[in-house]
Amino acid sequence: MALKNLGEDKVFIALITIFLIGAIGTSMEQFTGSFTVRVNGDMPIVTVSPRTITAGEKIDINVGVRGACVDPTVELYFDGVKSDGERIGSGGRKAEVTQKGRYKFCDGDYELDDTNSFTVSYQTRPDWDGEYYSRVYYWMDKDTKDYVHSYFTVKPTTK
Repeated sequence: MALKNLGEDKVFIALITIFLIGAIGTSMEQFTGSFTVRVNGDMPIVTVSPRTITAGEKIDINVGVRGACVDPTVELYFDGVKSDGERIGSGGRKAEVTQKGRYKFCDGDYELDDTNSFTVSYQTRPDWDGEYYSRVYYWMDKDTKDYVHSYFTVKPTTK
């Protein structure tokens, strides 16, 4: 008798589980706030080279415009983690560098190089130490402004 009830309970639990998974799956938009992940081949690509430098050295930031329009100003931020692992406040923007020529760069603009990109250089300050990132703003259309980051590490100078 006990084994018969156990089998019926398993079927009942399986049916409830299937029902709950279906209910959650059909209501996923309500749970996620209509968030959808999409691969966007038009989003700009930002790369920093070299990825690791010593404080006071120069970095090059390449902005591949692709299908978006990009702000020519590249902002540099401290991420809040020093090279020894200590976490401190990020303190906001640390620097910015601007590609001269236009107020925005869009796909195919004549000021861009043959890879549809531009590169700016920045001499880091001697007191920089830790994880940093560059931020580039872009527009996919006239109403949507977003940004992309590219991370790099600055080692402190040895004294």
